[in-house]
Amino acid sequence: MINPVQAAIGIVVLLVTVGGLLYLFYSRTNAVEKSGYGALIMLSLITLMIPVFWIMESNGEAMAKVQQHQTALERGAELYAQYCFQCHGTKGQGRVGPSLNNNPQVNKLSDNDLLRIISAGIYNTSTNQLNVAIMPAWSEDYGGPLTNIDIQYLFELIRSSDPDYLKANGLPAGNGFDQVPALIQKNNPTAYQTAVAQESSGQFGNPVDLTSKKNVTIDIVTAPSGASCSPACYDPIYVKVKVGTTITWVNKDTQAHTVTALQTEDLNNKKIASNIFDSGLSKPILTNGTFTYTVTMAAYNLNKDHKVYYYCQYHPSMVAVLLIVP
Repeated sequence: MINPVQAAIGIVVLLVTVGGLLYLFYSRTNAVEKSGYGALIMLSLITLMIPVFWIMESNGEAMAKVQQHQTALERGAELYAQYCFQCHGTKGQGRVGPSLNNNPQVNKLSDNDLLRIISAGIYNTSTNQLNVAIMPAWSEDYGGPLTNIDIQYLFELIRSSDPDYLKANGLPAGNGFDQVPALIQKNNPTAYQTAVAQESSGQFGNPVDLTSKKNVTIDIVTAPSGASCSPACYDPIYVKVKVGTTITWVNKDTQAHTVTALQTEDLNNKKIASNIFDSGLSKPILTNGTFTYTVTMAAYNLNKDHKVYYYCQYHPSMVAVLLIVP
């Protein structure tokens, strides 16, 4: 953008210079001298106008860059509202997927690394299961639904949450994630209400108290519209049970799944607690299949809040929790 002070100074210098040259021109009576000074005036004017044209061109490029950035944010927000908020939150704050909104771990990634992750996903190597995604691939080059230009839009959206990145690249301040909630509410009000309710009361809401039962059944069902779990959900997703309770998971979905306990409460770090329970990738729970586990004191003592988070190794956005009491 043109600095007003610099522009004013430039105009004053131009007027003084042209005025001085015109004075010299009209003070001469010799035709040869006038011709020489006339040529000098024209050359000076052209020389002085070159920076002006350069500044105007630079200003036009800067405005075009800003406009292109704003368009990318709008499109990125639309794509995020369509594909991403169930896992990463309505404001990119992270739910079953990692936080994307001004996350220091994400901000420190190089542009190439961030683009690669958005395109190809992140794969779980903790159990040597390279086919299990922690963050799915979004590019059509890797089986996802988005084109390369769509990937660039999502990249711009994520980078817009980092003020230092915007400043370093000469881009205006403005977090594109601020646009997302209104877009979700407009295009999918049911999903928006579900997401907001889950985010306000915790990802899993309030637990279903089943402490009076010695045998509990949890179904694996096809994900309803707006659910954060995909493509299926554990139902109930959050239960309160006693040590000694026998839990049976029944797969009522059309796809195979697993029931796998997590070592920690960090849902971005899906480290398997096979000593608690894990139905296993080698024996997937097929349609109408079951998996049974009896709650132990080891599960009660796994975390300080006595919660055991578990998920499907095939579909990492399928996460549920057991609250265990003695």
